[in-house]
Amino acid sequence: MDEKRRPPRIETDLRFISCSSSISMDSRITNISATGAFIETNELLPIDAELDLHLQLPDDPEIISIDARVVWTKAMGYAALAGMGIQFKNILPKHQEKLAAFIAYNSQSDIGSRHGTLCV
Repeated sequence: MDEKRRPPRIETDLRFISCSSSISMDSRITNISATGAFIETNELLPIDAELDLHLQLPDDPEIISIDARVVWTKAMGYAALAGMGIQFKNILPKHQEKLAAFIAYNSQSDIGSRHGTLCV
């Protein structure tokens, strides 16, 4: 059996603080890993659309900048939310470390603060 290894992914509720693309301020990241995320939104961007994400993790004043692209989309269906999967393309090593630490902490903690803010 060929097992695919994927980076740990956590459920989250990161909200937008501002937006420079067509994504609504009501959109949110519902799960995130070190390599990508799912953005819950009804305003889907085309596959391969480029995004410049600006993410602020809880209790951290620094803004994390991430270049990303849309890799898949999902329209709203029965018991399923609409949104798009994004892949992180370029992130500074110090920002990658912060994101990895946030994910590691929250994947082991029931009380973890998984709320933050996001700018696309």
